[in-house]
Amino acid sequence: MKQLFDYFPVLVFFGLYFYGGPDDKPDIILATWGIIIACTLQVVLGWVIWRKVQRMHLMVFGFTLVFGGMTVFLNDDAFIKWRTSIIYFTLAGILLIGKLAPGRNLLQRIAEGMMQSTFGRVIPVAPIHWMFANLLCVAYYSFLAAANLYVAYNFSTDFWVKFKLIGMTASNFVFYPALLFYIWRCMPEADRQQLLHDAPTRKEQHEMEEHEKERE
Repeated sequence: MKQLFDYFPVLVFFGLYFYGGPDDKPDIILATWGIIIACTLQVVLGWVIWRKVQRMHLMVFGFTLVFGGMTVFLNDDAFIKWRTSIIYFTLAGILLIGKLAPGRNLLQRIAEGMMQSTFGRVIPVAPIHWMFANLLCVAYYSFLAAANLYVAYNFSTDFWVKFKLIGMTASNFVFYPALLFYIWRCMPEADRQQLLHDAPTRKEQHEMEEHEKERE
């Protein structure tokens, strides 16, 4: 549910681009309108349902409103294409600046928060590994931003949309599991074995979910 909510604006954009125009012809302006409205709904519903707006959603909403609005009102799809690169360059910049600050970097804080919510505790990982993982993310986001600009200026809008849908999605499916595997391998062996031992089986997980439903 939460993952679908996170990707809601993107799904609206691609759906309207490929199937929303007259005679199902690609329509970048209609798709841009769609993602502006979807990002607005994402922020509003996030507050209504969870009483909290994620910073990432808020940042994407801001960039979408500015660059999507320029695309719609100037009838120029260059601005909505820039949006992707600006978001990724901003993420890379935030991680890079966070690396220079004392203490834990942003990636480490996010990952340890996920560990706490998932495992109930934080598994120790050496600072040097967090620093390397952080730099990997900086390099990856910078690469995506540069690749997006290259495709946007050297290929058609239709190819650019397909690159975002297929190329970037495929690269994310490779990068993020690889990053998680790297962090996993950097955990102490005893902690990895303990996590595997404590992980519930599918049957146990199903029984826990059924028990929760009965309590409700």
